[in-house]
Amino acid sequence: MARELPPEVQVAVIGGGIVGCATAYHLARAGWSVALFERKKLTSGTTWHAAGLVSETQGVPVMSALARYGLDLMERLEEETGQPTGFRRNGSITLALTEARMEELRRKVDYAHGCGIRAEEISAAAAKDRWPLLSTHGARGAFWFPGDGYTNPIDTTMALAKGARLHGAQIFEDTRVVRIVTGKGRVAGVETSAGFVRAAHVVNATGMWAREFGLSHGTPIPLHYTNHYYVVTDPIDGVTGDLPVLRVMDEYTYYKADAGKLLIGCSEPNATPWQPAGGLPEHFEFDELPCNEEHLFPILEAAAERIPALASTGIRKFFNGPESFTPDGKYYLGPMTEVPGLWVAAGFNSTGIQNGPGAGKALAEWIMAGRMTMDLTDVDARRIHPRLNAPGLVAAKAAETLSLAYAMHWPYHRREAARGLRRTPYYAQLKAAGAEFAPANGWERPLVYGARITEGFDRQPWFDAWKAEHETLRGDLGMIDLTFGRFLVDGPAAETEMQRLCGANMAVTPGVLVYTHMFNEAGGIEADVTVARLTDRRFLIMASAGAEPQVERWLTARHGDGGTSVVNVTASEATLAVMGPRARDFLSRLTDADLSDAAFPFGTFREIFVGNAPVRAQRITYVGELDWELHIPTDFAQHVYETVMAAETPPRLCGGMAVDGCRIEKGFRHWGHDIGPHDTPVEAGLTFACDFETEFTGKAAILARRTEGVKSRLLSFRLADPGKLLFGKEPVLRDGQIVGRLTSASYGWTVGGAVGMGYVVLPEGGVQAAAGADYTIMVAGRPVEATASLRPLYDPGNARMKG
Repeated sequence: MARELPPEVQVAVIGGGIVGCATAYHLARAGWSVALFERKKLTSGTTWHAAGLVSETQGVPVMSALARYGLDLMERLEEETGQPTGFRRNGSITLALTEARMEELRRKVDYAHGCGIRAEEISAAAAKDRWPLLSTHGARGAFWFPGDGYTNPIDTTMALAKGARLHGAQIFEDTRVVRIVTGKGRVAGVETSAGFVRAAHVVNATGMWAREFGLSHGTPIPLHYTNHYYVVTDPIDGVTGDLPVLRVMDEYTYYKADAGKLLIGCSEPNATPWQPAGGLPEHFEFDELPCNEEHLFPILEAAAERIPALASTGIRKFFNGPESFTPDGKYYLGPMTEVPGLWVAAGFNSTGIQNGPGAGKALAEWIMAGRMTMDLTDVDARRIHPRLNAPGLVAAKAAETLSLAYAMHWPYHRREAARGLRRTPYYAQLKAAGAEFAPANGWERPLVYGARITEGFDRQPWFDAWKAEHETLRGDLGMIDLTFGRFLVDGPAAETEMQRLCGANMAVTPGVLVYTHMFNEAGGIEADVTVARLTDRRFLIMASAGAEPQVERWLTARHGDGGTSVVNVTASEATLAVMGPRARDFLSRLTDADLSDAAFPFGTFREIFVGNAPVRAQRITYVGELDWELHIPTDFAQHVYETVMAAETPPRLCGGMAVDGCRIEKGFRHWGHDIGPHDTPVEAGLTFACDFETEFTGKAAILARRTEGVKSRLLSFRLADPGKLLFGKEPVLRDGQIVGRLTSASYGWTVGGAVGMGYVVLPEGGVQAAAGADYTIMVAGRPVEATASLRPLYDPGNARMKG
């Protein structure tokens, strides 16, 4: 007999995998009314066939924090619910076969320590002691992660479901959600195969169905399903339940004990998308995909040498099951602002078992609080670019994500799948000039010129070109092809809206540029932007290319309805930034406009002509030098480029590596790295950009934080050893104790060493004591002395950019 649906709940969760069940569990445990709907049976789709590996150390700090929580939850879940989970915390070993992998894993251990995770380098012999069936031939060393382990995916999910029911959640299997119902511009409930249920919030946790289900409701969720293989052997003597998980990433394999047998999985370098004709079959439940055994032979041949016992062991099961992967390798969590009240938790890249419980907790808290309760910027679904969701694009990038899982994680690696989608008008000329490009939200952006990018953790041959570009910006004249997200705010109430949204005073005269931030109610930085007041009723907001979708979603979700419009005009203009001490003299020869400091002061813009083309010239900088950004209507862009480059002494073309090194030397923050929705301007050192005489969202929280004092502060760092390199996320130590980690890093060619920024816990004595203390930064397992500063490492008085 079918159970009766509740007429109304606070949250409806769609999808009965581990992520949906974890979300329902945490909501119900907090006392919220929840109904979970699964089209077939719980765990069907992808959860049921997961290998069940669980690891604390993930690619970004928030994912590591959530994974750690998830493992701790698994450890106590059986006692809480009475449902066995199969969780074993046996640790994991990663064997390294090359010196490059040793360097990568040493840096991973540093990063783990910065996240409070236990990890250590061990010898290959010690690895064999822990894993007696292992052959260590060719091994350079190994690494031990004692907090890792494995679990039974079905049992763990059932435990979460039981826990959810114990706290009042209702779970309905064989109940398909036909559509999400909206009313008055937001979610109103779900129409299911068994009837309608009213709900204020709906969570799309449909796994590999998330993209198609999202599209049916106007919400883009770029992910795709790939073939994902493993094999299960016959029983092997010596395979016991206390064996750690073993990874040999250089051979693309992992090994897990499975009731006396070995489960051997792979993240192969030539992964392939699954592309069923007509999309996902309606009947798909506990289905398997055809297994291309030849695809696995190279992996299994290496495995037979790594585990000699395999040479005399049969294969009991060849398995291929679909797993969904995202283009950037991070899952999606958070609101889908196109439909207020709709949320997503999907795209877990074959790591849903270890990440699902923590993600469910984080999403539940976000729904209940109405804001992030921890820094979820890296996995925030608002990073999704709505126009980067073509089937071919997401299929190619999903396969690439799987292919890269066990590949070397080089610091300057650029993803290559589905490249060349968004190009500025100068792309062909820059490519001909020797540009090496890197992708950002689909854009092709120059990284460096005249040198091929090579991979490595030490100084590379192309660093000479990078250094020359950096020094050109500091000492001569460079030009950068910049890409911005642009948003036009227009209407009679535009100033009122901007005053409410922005921390700076926006009641400026037309022609003024304002560097400002937009905050949430807790004072967190939702956007880091430059605003040009074009007219009394029109403002142009400019954000970094990487933050374009987040800023657009924040603006469209938060601006009022008083006749003010917000339009994305990113494609309407191209930007060339002319930077360096020679900028004024050079541009003065191309225009009849007066570029003197008196006529054209810093922080202003003017409409001028360069050659015969109209240009909005903005006097502002992201490198700390004399700088004019030339914002050019797209149809005039080629003319301006040709005019600039035909000059007698044209600027040197410079790339993003030089910009990043300069901006970190100058202490300029980058949204998504150094600042985000969980950081206030008090910790970030950005209160100078707030006008507390105006009323803006988040003001009260920021003032309260400033009055109460903060526990951490963003500082600038420079390594004392000029031969060492930083790549970001390295732990920062004071008096031998980890007190923070770097949020961004580069090389400061002007200041003579690797540079970075990072938040540190404040000692007694506060901010000044923190800046004056002695620090070391961990670099590949070794502490390196570093100097810290509250002020920029380069030109702290701003004389260079305002001259």
